Amino acid sequence: MAQSHQNALYHSKDLGTATILHPYHPLFGQTFPILKIRKVDRQRLYSLQSEDDIFSVPESWTMDTCQNAFAETYFNDDSIKSLLELVSLLHE
Repeated sequence: MAQSHQNALYHSKDLGTATILHPYHPLFGQTFPILKIRKVDRQRLYSLQSEDDIFSVPESWTMDTCQNAFAETYFNDDSIKSLLELVSLLHE
């Protein structure tokens, strides 16, 4: 049996919003703040917040209006800074 692999990609206050585009989703056409982006079995999931709930939807069901420069990478700002510091230490 295949094992599910899950990674938290982003957890930040500035991830933008996403609009539900799946025609059969009950919240179709509505836009919600993105609380977190994670990856499960190679599929990105957005955790979105409505007025009274937090729910997850596949990225393919949404239109992401995020303006984050790192939206297509697996590293956040802190990870990249840490990697650059490590490279500096290795080159000393």
